[in-house]
Order: sequence, then structure tokens, then C-alpha cells
Amino acid sequence: MPTQNKNSVVSFPSEVKMSKYLPVDVKPVLTKKWIENGINNSNFKIYDDAYDDSPTNSSIINAFVSYVYGEGLIDKNGTDLHKYISKEDILLICYDMVKYGGYSLQAVWLANKVIAFERIAINKLAINYQTPSMKIDGYWYSFDWVKKSTFKPKLYPKYTGEFKENGVEVLYVKRPSSESFFPIPAYLSGIHWAQVEGELSNTAKCFLENSRSFLTVINVNNGAEPDEEIAKEKAKRIREKVTGSSNAGASYVSFNDGAEDAMVIDQMHPPEINQQNVFFSEEAERAIIKAHSAPPILFSGSNGGTGFSSNADEREVALNDLYRRHINPLREMILDGLKMIFKNIDSEIIPDFKDFRSEKALETTVLTEKK
Repeated sequence: MPTQNKNSVVSFPSEVKMSKYLPVDVKPVLTKKWIENGINNSNFKIYDDAYDDSPTNSSIINAFVSYVYGEGLIDKNGTDLHKYISKEDILLICYDMVKYGGYSLQAVWLANKVIAFERIAINKLAINYQTPSMKIDGYWYSFDWVKKSTFKPKLYPKYTGEFKENGVEVLYVKRPSSESFFPIPAYLSGIHWAQVEGELSNTAKCFLENSRSFLTVINVNNGAEPDEEIAKEKAKRIREKVTGSSNAGASYVSFNDGAEDAMVIDQMHPPEINQQNVFFSEEAERAIIKAHSAPPILFSGSNGGTGFSSNADEREVALNDLYRRHINPLREMILDGLKMIFKNIDSEIIPDFKDFRSEKALETTVLTEKK
């Protein structure tokens, strides 16, 4: 059984601790009432930041989501599934599955039947558990766990598929991993490289902002002025004469007791961007693509080193491999959860994702329409 300290935070059982070699610490935190995914669910923010800050990571996630969703969710028997769950909610659970490694749904029971369900943000859920078994029996929702005193957590029972009473239950689906409670995205090993790409983006932004102007230092020798107000007025007039009033803020005037009478003007240019930044940018892109196990030919900005940049056949092979290794397994995990709920709505429903039409099929359609 977990041990408890004076701050009411329970130490985590050793059998579910993460490897010390993981790029980020994603261990859960146990409290008296619930289990959080890091303090205040902060582990989810790690994945959000990796998405927001890294162009490569976000583009791969967006592409995976697009491939998974395809042309939307359908029923093989023809039922309109969107009267039970919206298109937007389906798209959002695809995003959650790829970005976080899992998703969650709220199922609404009425008269011994599920009448509707919708996506609930998995990053806003903590886990309710029983002691000493550590069995999960529900989920706590808070709009903001950092401000949970304002946004009071609300407990929802775990979805079991067996009707108990009218109300709402939560279905929680996550990809298999060594973590017992919370989802872990497949690209976890690339988190640090996503952070590197974010830092490099910020460095490039600062460089461009600073490179637009230079600092002009104006040294007025033998012109020391003891009166501070007079010195400020003189400096203002000098800046306007030397650099112009519109660029006066990018200059500095120094009055000093020098040996020479001449005014000296120095210009300080910003440093050139380091070649190492270019190397790390390219390395970050390669590492993030590798962490996603994505085909470089489909996601590399330069396609450098592949030799396939203009080879449509090789791209088609890579896309088929992507579907086989990643997209179809992701769809299967999403559909397994959806089927658990749909069977309590209509046992005849068989949900599936509709693939995009291939380019050849699209070309055939266009030619037929022209005829």
C-alpha cells in the first residue's frame, strides 16, 4: 500500500515507476482524493507545449489526425452516427488520441439506454481510486486543475456498459504503455527535441528583431555635463541630429572627460546567427520524425538524403506503410472505445472511419463527370 506523508501526497508504488532515462518525468501524483497526471495535471501541459512550440511536431500530429479521421465516422450499416455524437467531437478525440495517447467520452444514460455521448477533455481529468486495491472507479473533472479551488472538481463514475441509474458516466481510453493510469503519447522520446525546436524558433525571432537595427553609441569627449537635466536635453538633440528622431531610441549618448575634442560615434551590430543553430534545427526535425516513427519522405521539410522527393511511387509506398503501422492501429483503439458505447445504443451499429478517396479514384471521377 502507498505510504502517505504529512502533506497528504502519497508516494507512488515502485512497480509502476517510469524509467529514469525517459526524456521527461511523467509520473502520476497520488493525493487523498484522486490521482493527478503530474502536479495539477501538469504532464498534459508538457504535451501541449510540445505541440504549440514545435512546428515539426504539430505538423506531424495534425497530419496523423487528418489521416485517422479521413472523411469522417460512418456506420457500415448506414445509420447516421452524428445524431449521437458530433463531427467536432469525433475530430477532437482523434486529436486527443494522437497528442496525448488517449481520449475520454461522456455517456448519457436514460431509461436503461445510452442516448448520446460527447468528448470530454482527457487533459482535464484526474482519476478516482479505491484503497488499498488502487482500482479505478471514476474520474474527477476540473476546467483548470491549477485553479481547482475556483473550478471545483466534479466526480463522474467510470463507464462500465451496465446501466445503474440515469446520469453521466466517463469512458477513458488510452494506448497500452507502462503507465498504469494515464496515457502516454507514442512520440514521448521526441519531447526534448520538440522543446529544442521551440527554443530555436524563439532564438530566430529575437535575432530577426535585433538585426533590423543597430545600437549607436555617441561619446561626447570633453563634454561632461554636471547638471542631469541639461545633459538629458543635450543628449536628445544629439540623438536626433545623428540618428534621426524616429530611431533615437536605438542610440546612447555618453558625456565624458576625454582627452580629445572630437565626437566619437560607434555602431554595435547584433551577432550573426550561429551555424550550430542550423545544425540543431535540422537534427530536431529528424529526431521528432523518428520519435513519431513517421516516414521522412512524407514529413521532412527538405526530404534530404532520401532520394525520393520527386518519386510518387515511393511516397505511395510510404503512405501505405504509415497506414499499416500507425493510422490503422490508432483507428482501432478509437473504434474499440466507440463500440463499447454504440452497443448500448444500437447493437446493429458498426462504426468505422471512411478513408480519403485516392488520387486515382478522384481523377477517374473527374474524367467521368467531364464526359
